[in-house]
Amino acid sequence: MIIHSVSNINNTIYRRGQSFRASALLSGDDEKYKNIDVNSADYIKYIYKLSKKMCPQTYEINVETGALQNIVKSKEPAVFIMNHTKAQSKDIDAAVFFNTLLYREFIYQGMGENCLRSKILTGKGFLKKLKDGGKKLQWMGAVPVGSSINEAGKKENAKMLKELIYDFTQDKINIFLFPEGALAALTFLPDNFKFQPGASYIVKKVLENKPQVKVIPLAFAHNKEISSVHIGEPVYFSNADAGFAVTKGNAESKWFDKTLAKFFAGAGKAIITENGRPVGPDNIIPFISGILMKNLKCCIKEAKQDLKISKPKVYIV
Repeated sequence: MIIHSVSNINNTIYRRGQSFRASALLSGDDEKYKNIDVNSADYIKYIYKLSKKMCPQTYEINVETGALQNIVKSKEPAVFIMNHTKAQSKDIDAAVFFNTLLYREFIYQGMGENCLRSKILTGKGFLKKLKDGGKKLQWMGAVPVGSSINEAGKKENAKMLKELIYDFTQDKINIFLFPEGALAALTFLPDNFKFQPGASYIVKKVLENKPQVKVIPLAFAHNKEISSVHIGEPVYFSNADAGFAVTKGNAESKWFDKTLAKFFAGAGKAIITENGRPVGPDNIIPFISGILMKNLKCCIKEAKQDLKISKPKVYIV
């Protein structure tokens, strides 16, 4: 299998439109995955091959910025926060599409064996509905998350998050999640009520063991003919004297929240404060959530704008 770079093939810089050429898997391939070592390069190649069958439509994606290559070459783990639209099945397809491009780039860079594995938080109920109970998707990186609010459910989720955070701090995985979760369907709720604290909790816990953590907004939008994936600028959270600092992220976008943009006052980084005082670890989670929510909202508007780009050059991968 010959793998070319997403943004540079045959010395041509391909712009934005991307789609996968349909590729039927070999007969019996459904069970082949059980014999593949998840720590091998074959694991990444198999997922890339399999995912191509799951993403038949064209996606408008801002690969011309070099964002995808920067993610791969940095070798630094990231928490990817994604938005749900009214077409949530298309959101899942868009997440699979991006992850496949990411794995493709790892393969191209010769990093298939040692690259960061993707862990995608997925509703346990959804996985159980699948024919095999979700075993194959879990092998591919789906991590079951329970929606139960009883103590047993909370403990199970806490154990799962603890394991994920540990692997993240060891530079083994990227974490993908939809912060709104099932609340995305409740369109009447304000954004700050739907944006759940899971991503912010992960950021806080990682900062207990690492000097900084990178969060990347990954925004989706769809129309009848095409979907768009907008890779946002990374938002870095770091430890600072008596508190935490955050980089400006997507503040230069015209869609960025004006009030939050003033918070940076032209600087690339700022201390997170409340009433002029640094926010400590006991109260930091809602502040992280607010910053991430505004960055993701900005990128959602970018993704919607991307759908209006006419006649993109489509790169068949």
